[in-house]
Amino acid sequence: MTGQVGEPARRIEGWKSIAAYLGRDRSTAIRWSRERGLPVHALPGGRSRSVYALAAELDAWISGQRALLPDQVPDAIPDPLVPKPPPARPPATAIDPLALPRPAPPRHWSIVLSALALLGVSVAGFVWIDASPDRLDVPTHARFVAARDDVAMRSAPRLHAATATLTRLAHDHPGNVEVQEALAEAWVLIREFGSAADTLCISRARAAAAAARAIDPNSAVADRVDGVIAYWWDGKPQLAGKLFRRAIADAPGDPLAHLWYANILADNGEDAAAQRAFDTARTLAPGAPWLLADYGWGLWSAGRTKEAQALLTTVATQYPTLASVHDALSVTALAAGDLAGYAHHLSIRARVRGEPELLAYSAALRRTIDSDRRAGIGSAATYAVILSRAVSITQNDDLPDHSWPAFVAAVAGDRAALVAILDEARARGERWGSAGFVRRVRARFAGDARIDAALRALAQPPIDTA
Repeated sequence: MTGQVGEPARRIEGWKSIAAYLGRDRSTAIRWSRERGLPVHALPGGRSRSVYALAAELDAWISGQRALLPDQVPDAIPDPLVPKPPPARPPATAIDPLALPRPAPPRHWSIVLSALALLGVSVAGFVWIDASPDRLDVPTHARFVAARDDVAMRSAPRLHAATATLTRLAHDHPGNVEVQEALAEAWVLIREFGSAADTLCISRARAAAAAARAIDPNSAVADRVDGVIAYWWDGKPQLAGKLFRRAIADAPGDPLAHLWYANILADNGEDAAAQRAFDTARTLAPGAPWLLADYGWGLWSAGRTKEAQALLTTVATQYPTLASVHDALSVTALAAGDLAGYAHHLSIRARVRGEPELLAYSAALRRTIDSDRRAGIGSAATYAVILSRAVSITQNDDLPDHSWPAFVAAVAGDRAALVAILDEARARGERWGSAGFVRRVRARFAGDARIDAALRALAQPPIDTA
């Protein structure tokens, strides 16, 4: 990722700049990241993470793809291992998972093939043979179980290894629903615990969930994976709620269905419903560190700051390589005005997830903090750096969500910047969950009618129907 030892990596921020570097338009850059493995990374902050690329990685990718760059190339390059994913933002006419009939699982490969085609999933990469090979033999089943263990560990290297294994198994055993479900789940988790681009993770998760649903229309895992995508990527909170409730009805003992439902409820500010879902998840998977980290974030989103900080700190002490807890602690530190803590937890997250750009940023941030301290001028320069970065990466994002820069501006006490950000978000038609951010913005500017009105206009509809 660097030209020579010690040379800093040149970062290219946002889809517009990445597309300009490639000499193509933004939609092409996004499509290439989804279909051809264009190396694009995600940045923290906001509901949908912003993106950047490293020039050296783009150069290497271009060298490997040189024959594919002319405009005459086909729209998609078939992947020999994974079905062609549908678009990351499906058009209004795309098939709604909730509208699909839910008969008994298909028993003949012709039905599976037809269902896959109906869902827009390419089957060109599949090798369709006798049904018996889809029953995993003992050595293959051992590989599957080991891959599931790797997924459960929530570490970036093990998740990537698991995804490689599950991708191969899905290719060799396309009729095995458990393999397809595990692959869909792995891609969702890589988005949170790894550094792969959102476009890649989401499209691959969609494809694997569609393949699982084609085999078993009642797949609860497919429903909860699609629920995650509907909320965090497609901006459809009510559809997400319906998918999660259906997943829970079909698999009431699945802790992830309850946990992921709790996460979206907490993000949307539906505190009581979120607490109920968290309680059920904790009952089903007591003491799971990844669950406790999410619960700690849910407590912080609900304004239960002391409880959240105590729980997150305990989890981080006991499980220091859990990326999600350091992600949460970086934000809680920033909210409390602890800039050094913010940079510290960002650097740990960057090391755990393998994010060299974020590691460099956190180091630069620490230098700015030290410079502010030596100059005795407060933290104005540090806040300016954090806010400038938050605004710039959000403006260049394909799916902008200004809740993160709004939160940063509020923490910095910069009302003018906050009002400008809120106006921009409303002009773009954004709708926010981000309850933890919104709660702190309101508290910082309590009684400010203009800010309160803007936040109300940006609110999403409720998810829970109880």
